[in-house]
Amino acid sequence: MPLKTADRASAAPLHIVKGRGSSLSALNAAVGVVLAITLIPFIYIAFRAFEKPLPEILDLLLRAKTLQVLATTTALLLIVVAVNIFIGTLMAAGLHFIRLPKAHLFILPTILPLAIPSYVFTYTWLALIPSLSGLFAAAFILILTTMPYMLLAILVSLRRIDSSLIEVARTLGLSRFKIFIRVILPQIRSSISAGALLSGLYVLSDFGAVSLLNVETLTVSIQNMFKASYDRSAASVISILLILASVVFIAFNERLKDSDNKENISKRLMAKNIRINNPGLKTSLLFSVALYTTLAVVLPIYVLISRFIGNPNPIDFAQLFETAVSTISVAALGAFIALLMSAPLGLLLSTRAGKYSRLAERIILVGHALPGVIIGLALVSLGSKLGPLYQSTLLLAFAYALLFLAKAVASMTSALQLVPSTLKEVAATLGKSKSKVTTSVVFPIALPSIGLGTLLVFLTAMKELPATLMLRPTGMDTLATQIWSYASINRFNDAAPYALLLVLIAAIPTFLLSAPRNPSEKVEISQ
Repeated sequence: MPLKTADRASAAPLHIVKGRGSSLSALNAAVGVVLAITLIPFIYIAFRAFEKPLPEILDLLLRAKTLQVLATTTALLLIVVAVNIFIGTLMAAGLHFIRLPKAHLFILPTILPLAIPSYVFTYTWLALIPSLSGLFAAAFILILTTMPYMLLAILVSLRRIDSSLIEVARTLGLSRFKIFIRVILPQIRSSISAGALLSGLYVLSDFGAVSLLNVETLTVSIQNMFKASYDRSAASVISILLILASVVFIAFNERLKDSDNKENISKRLMAKNIRINNPGLKTSLLFSVALYTTLAVVLPIYVLISRFIGNPNPIDFAQLFETAVSTISVAALGAFIALLMSAPLGLLLSTRAGKYSRLAERIILVGHALPGVIIGLALVSLGSKLGPLYQSTLLLAFAYALLFLAKAVASMTSALQLVPSTLKEVAATLGKSKSKVTTSVVFPIALPSIGLGTLLVFLTAMKELPATLMLRPTGMDTLATQIWSYASINRFNDAAPYALLLVLIAAIPTFLLSAPRNPSEKVEISQ
């Protein structure tokens, strides 16, 4: 008869029980260190903001211009998230359930826009339509940019749904629409919420697209305040408003999550995948994928290639290569630091999620919405007191880790939760300590998924712009800074080689992220 958890704990040797307690204490302490590091930008913002007298802070927050910027940011957020939820859910469901030859080849072009930064999207579309500007133009660009986050989150979830429930619903005579609403949607609701959260936080922190399209959001307002008057206190006050907006969005998002998301993962992974063979649905899906791919991949790549070929100025290939190496190396270092920082919290959330770990997770999520300029200002202030670290590659990489730690934590937690609990229990009954189980069983099994999460951080770090502009070492350029330098003065031809190379490099991890994994048995349904 299998032992209960309490019986196994009492049956374990005393030194192992003590070891587990000390391991938990060490894990909590490590999370505390990560949390303290994450709070650096928040502490900086608070100190800077309250340098102003309270009446001035209230006047700044309640003035008509600030309220207008807040309304613009909110409208942009709602438009992008709503469209992503509607179109992303339908497109992901179609890619998963509708029978297509080599279905993964149709998924790849919908994920490929991850390789293209929002400011590159903007510059390519401005090259096509020079008059493009305003709120709806920014929403259009940001939908193209963030749709892959929604698609990836939902596609991963759809691979794990219990398809036996779909078969039962079919035998009860439910239509496809009712099956989707009553059976499928409840099982993927938390993933839709996760995709909406990533999309929304991206919108709140974006600077490049909204700046080029003359839309003043909170992030642009913060940047303008710093550049125009070098008023860091005013910029910090508006940053507090951005933090509050992020907290409200995250809290609202969490209320929409499915609270019962702890189904038997191993059972869902073994479930059969149902495929629908319906010509009408297939045609609609192919049209949707083709339209999105044309708008988000084909046209931008066409503009980049045509500008590259038509560039009358000679290309400095040595500088291009040096810039690419700088971009890859600092992004890789940032992804590695984020991986190390995410491990303690990811492990705690996947094993003993409590109020402490949830609070740490929420703080990191809010930090994900902070614009790069705030992270940059905080680390400039800190780095100026650290001597050799100031304007170093390590400080820039650390900024990337802070900016994208939320992605690393989410990937780490998800990967560790996929490890079957039975394997950990067997290892524990064999006398292995908690740390031994983690290092010899949990991490080796979760390593491929952890690697993909690290790739996502690396991919995002390569495209980062505001913090890079502030923290890069003297004389160092990245592909992002070179693109911005040329695009901001309308030298699109000169920006094209750097933008094209960035997209080509970023396409490699994007392809790995979208590659099919754990293919399961398919059941074809003709309807």
